[in-house]
Amino acid sequence: MCNETNARSVHRPRPPRLAPVTSLLPLSAALLLTLAVPSPAAARTSDESGLHTLRVELASARAEVADLREHAGEMITRYEREAELLEEATEAREAAVSRADTATRLHRERRLEAARQAAGAYKGEDLSPARAWTGPEGPVGLLERGAYLALLGEHRSAALDRAEASRVATATLAGSAEKAEEERSEATEAAARAREEAEEAIAEQEEKARELLKRQTALEEAITDAGRPSSADGSHARAAGDGSSEENDAPASDATSSAGGVCEGRDPGDFGNGRVPDSALCPLPQPGEVLRADAAEAFVELDGAYREEFGRPMCVTDSYRPYHEQVRLFQEMLPGMAARPGTSAHGLGVAVDLCGRVDVLDSAEHRWMLDHAPEYGWENPDWARDGFEPWHWEYTP
Repeated sequence: MCNETNARSVHRPRPPRLAPVTSLLPLSAALLLTLAVPSPAAARTSDESGLHTLRVELASARAEVADLREHAGEMITRYEREAELLEEATEAREAAVSRADTATRLHRERRLEAARQAAGAYKGEDLSPARAWTGPEGPVGLLERGAYLALLGEHRSAALDRAEASRVATATLAGSAEKAEEERSEATEAAARAREEAEEAIAEQEEKARELLKRQTALEEAITDAGRPSSADGSHARAAGDGSSEENDAPASDATSSAGGVCEGRDPGDFGNGRVPDSALCPLPQPGEVLRADAAEAFVELDGAYREEFGRPMCVTDSYRPYHEQVRLFQEMLPGMAARPGTSAHGLGVAVDLCGRVDVLDSAEHRWMLDHAPEYGWENPDWARDGFEPWHWEYTP
């Protein structure tokens, strides 16, 4: 029995051995990580969705900037008109005050003259006019001295009355002119405050647009990187000679394209100088810089040639310049250093100010630009040559 029991115990199947819990933890963690980490396709879809949202926000911000620029232009025009009226009111007040001072002086002289004559008559002095009228040789010798003095007093009184009336009238005009000047001064100050508020609003909105543009650029780069093959695959592709190296190493994106389409800005000639809306402008490779569509396209090609020569993009400090910025620069800079508002080539979207040693006369960069920029329709104008403004370049196709 014992042996039989032992035999059965020997041949009894054992239950399956369970793996230790600790050995399952790495597998569970790996599974969770697999579920938690989105696939490249999902990440790309999320980025593209975020990019679309950013583009909508950026378009809204740029539209608001355009509206604010238009409002600022109106405020600047209002301020300039009020300033001109204030200048006219000041001139009118100064003229009225001058006339009032003259009338006051004449009134004072008449009073002094009358007082001297009255005092002389009272003291019995020999008045030569009286002798001419009352002497035996005069035509009015029959008039009594008292009658003459009475007549003289009437004339003197009338002259004093006229002088007083003139003084009062001119003083009243001067007072009215001074009041008008004060009111005009208050209106000018109010217009100046409105202008400053409009310019501050533009600066805030432009800063918001720049931040959105940075975020958009970062997302576009992330989407582009996600769509590229890995470095190993890329090396094999380059070894196979498929030409992907040139595409991946392209120095700059086409600034005349936006969201996969070609930027076809409207003719800025339809708008005033410095009042061109964003819809009529196209971006440059340099963040935040825009030009007229044809000028932007030519500049992108010129920038590409410059990159090939110097290994870096061109440095741009200014491109299209709205009207309110033209006014600010004209007032802040020394005479002759900024164009009169409404006459700048920047306001038409066909001019740029460059840095990065292009702005240094006789530098290699500046000489290269003088030699090659005209091939792309860009030139340093004659008035800007010889060191006057080596940084200023205009598109003249």
